[in-house]
Amino acid sequence: MPRQQPQAEFTRVLPAIAATLLFLSLWSAVAQPAAHPFEPHWQHLKSTLSNDDLYRLMWALPKGGDLHNHHEYSIPMSFWLEGAARHGYLTRTRVSSCGESEAFQWLTLRPDSVSKLSACAQRDFTPVSALTAPQRKAWLAALTLDPSESKDEFFDRLVRRLGDLERDPQLMGDALILAQRQLQAEDAVYLETQLDPREFHGLTEDQGAAAIRARLAKPDSLATRIPVRLQVSALRFLPGAEDDLRQGFAFVHRNRDLWVGMNLVGREDNPDGRPARFAAVLRELRRAYPDVHLSLHAGESSQADTHVADTLAIGAERIGHGTNAYMDPNAMKLLRAGRQLIEVSLTSNLALGYVPDLRRHPFPTYLRQGMPVCLNTDDRGVMDSNLTDEYFAAVALFDLTWAEVVQIGRWSLEYSFAEAPLKQELLARFASNVAAFEKSYSSADWPQRLSRVPPRSSGTTPRLMKLRPQPSARPAARN
Repeated sequence: MPRQQPQAEFTRVLPAIAATLLFLSLWSAVAQPAAHPFEPHWQHLKSTLSNDDLYRLMWALPKGGDLHNHHEYSIPMSFWLEGAARHGYLTRTRVSSCGESEAFQWLTLRPDSVSKLSACAQRDFTPVSALTAPQRKAWLAALTLDPSESKDEFFDRLVRRLGDLERDPQLMGDALILAQRQLQAEDAVYLETQLDPREFHGLTEDQGAAAIRARLAKPDSLATRIPVRLQVSALRFLPGAEDDLRQGFAFVHRNRDLWVGMNLVGREDNPDGRPARFAAVLRELRRAYPDVHLSLHAGESSQADTHVADTLAIGAERIGHGTNAYMDPNAMKLLRAGRQLIEVSLTSNLALGYVPDLRRHPFPTYLRQGMPVCLNTDDRGVMDSNLTDEYFAAVALFDLTWAEVVQIGRWSLEYSFAEAPLKQELLARFASNVAAFEKSYSSADWPQRLSRVPPRSSGTTPRLMKLRPQPSARPAARN
């Protein structure tokens, strides 16, 4: 048989070559996705901007949602001080020996609550409106966590000092609008916060819900364009925590238009609050209330334990903090499945001593193993921080790529408990904000744009900036 001509042989194998080249091209695109067009400019900005200018850039950065925060502690303490003065509250300016089992200074109560105390204790209270300037300063300091104070001060005294203020429906509602404005100023698009109206003064549970609902319907709230969804919480180590969970699930189910989930809060080093304690009651509640979401605090500790894995086992859809999850191989295995989000709060973990050196925080380990994560403020009012601080710390300390920054914001919306139509609207708004940011800060006039961003740093910001060397002392960022 005569041999084929070389040209004819090449023509015969050409389709196979083309198919092979196409396969290799597609495989390369999947295995090594092309860098985002904004990535080179992002790397340049990170590696050359001073700390002050990087902070300005982080302020202007589009952010998704803040999912992990405690409402009454997320507002500047000055709001509560002024509100207490206007509404006739009294605060404990001294602690006399009155034979009480527990007492601490600056506890703030309504007059009728004070009247139920002993005559000795009543004499320790002063109308907030009558406080001197030094006393006002001391009140604010007692409600703000100082870097030298420990988590014992935070959990045992500080968060209890608001007293009756957190049961005031008018102040709690007005504080929500302030929370919306805080996120609006930082170019976020969604707020999901823990606000429990079940003990509002003079109102039933559903009346309390109606009061918050009515406040969010007012023009000043709507003008922020920050949708709000809420959670209620149960204190995990109390004897009646199971019944509190039952009541909370029922409340959320009745008010599902605004309240979306339940949370377990409180110190995890108290063994009475261990996650496994709630396995049976949560199985019961899941059967009765399939529309109530579950986001539980877990792993807020510097010591190894099984709390994160145990919390996932009892049905948590999101993990609050998860700081010690990396110490438990079983927890890491479960989290790598990517079905639950870790609500990371960097500055809170630093302030409470769970991560003494923020540069060693496990956040980048979670992120770069594909575990969904988002950044949150936790208690920004008490810790004098903001959402920009979280992004500044993450970008400055962990050299985040642009794709990572955008993904963190997107995850905060995808894993929110917002209803599906709202979630799609929020994702679209976030994508639009990201595109506008990329256009603005890759244009020739970006330095002028950046200079017009107002510096609005918090009390925590300088502490975070000290962790990042100025660009002249830093190696060039990776490309």
